[in-house]
Amino acid sequence: MNAYTQNYPDPFEFTFTSAGGDSVQFDLDLTDTLAIYPSLTNEVIYRDPLVNEWTSVSLSEAHSVCSIYTYSATVELVTSTSMLEWYNHSEIDTAVVTESPKNEDDIFPVPDYLLADIGADAVGDAEDASGSYLDITYCNASYSDSKLYFRMQNNSGSFPTSSGWNFFGYVVGVLNPDTEDSVAYCLVYAEIPLVLNSGLYRLDLSDSSFTSIGDISTNISDDCLSMSCDISDLVAEDSWQSWPPPSGYIGVSPITLTQSLSDMIINDIGKVAIYIPRSRTTGFLMNSTPTLTDPAATVDESGTVTASVIYTDANDHLAVIRNLHFDTDTYLMTACVKDYDGGTEFSVDITVESTGWYDYYFEFSDGLATVTSDADSIYVEVESYVHGDANGNGDVDIDDVVYLIDYVFAGGPEPVPLESGEVNCIDPIDIDDVVYLIEYLFAGGPPPC
Repeated sequence: MNAYTQNYPDPFEFTFTSAGGDSVQFDLDLTDTLAIYPSLTNEVIYRDPLVNEWTSVSLSEAHSVCSIYTYSATVELVTSTSMLEWYNHSEIDTAVVTESPKNEDDIFPVPDYLLADIGADAVGDAEDASGSYLDITYCNASYSDSKLYFRMQNNSGSFPTSSGWNFFGYVVGVLNPDTEDSVAYCLVYAEIPLVLNSGLYRLDLSDSSFTSIGDISTNISDDCLSMSCDISDLVAEDSWQSWPPPSGYIGVSPITLTQSLSDMIINDIGKVAIYIPRSRTTGFLMNSTPTLTDPAATVDESGTVTASVIYTDANDHLAVIRNLHFDTDTYLMTACVKDYDGGTEFSVDITVESTGWYDYYFEFSDGLATVTSDADSIYVEVESYVHGDANGNGDVDIDDVVYLIDYVFAGGPEPVPLESGEVNCIDPIDIDDVVYLIEYLFAGGPPPC
């Protein structure tokens, strides 16, 4: 089965921007299965659409909630059109996940500013290679409505196809994550008699057989090998059905190989990439003011206040400010599920230490417009007690042992409050609590919980 047929969701599905004032905030939400890698780096790469130069900014972890890690960055919004073109790029030691600029005009070979980085490869790691030309050092990708583009660099700058009776192939492998077939696709630059010539091939992984399914364009210039194929040739295959695949991405990896008289060997495999043929253009001329609905605050027996409000932004802009103002303090609110244009519930839990009335209100901003809820009040009654102080006199001593014995065995009065009698914090109150308290007072045992 294809190694990519894991039904992974789009890694960048939950990406949001604020409204555009002097600056724009980007938020990227990743699940903990992706965020656990120590070497993980996340970037937003952006440009003025009229300028052929990109700028990258690192996303830093802002907070985590509900197994979702949010990474944020803020960039100055300086463009000539109030538009920003941007895409996401994430990387670990062994793999890249990236979106990409779009080669709208099908320029070939693709200029640097329309290529996405899909991974550097270590220098000198090619195995059984007859020359440094089989040592991959870099790979890039781009796309248009009709074509895929890849550019490979090696440790030599030249791309010979043979030396004596050894023949060399330079390959970019493409995997469809939405098929269970044991099939991969390859853009191949080679001249291997009776085996492979340059073209687009279907590779059956079950028997390593190659079948030609289309032509490719190739170009060698500036120490780079560029290759391009028609998307229609891929979609014509039974296993593709649509473009882009339903998952929204393809697997990509560069490969070099040698065909001798006896066998074919792989010399080098570059970094694996999850390549998402998508860039985003966001406009900042118009903005709708967000709304706050269903503001609420509740309190439980322990004095914990849970406050919540629904933030809705018709432009799907994230909340740059998302505050609960409670008495004289301000608390940052978070949300587990983000759907800003449909309405997202933000909440926060806070612990109140003393009984009384507390005023509160909510304040949110999309980066341009700030909205607040009406002020409200909540009464919080806090029970204050110490575990082990069963008689409620403020001290934990022998009198509390006697009090607990009387309660447990003689039907005496309840501890004040009842929870103070749970010396070991295990419900119900019983002989174990009495023994626990005696050991604490007279035998150096652990203190009440």
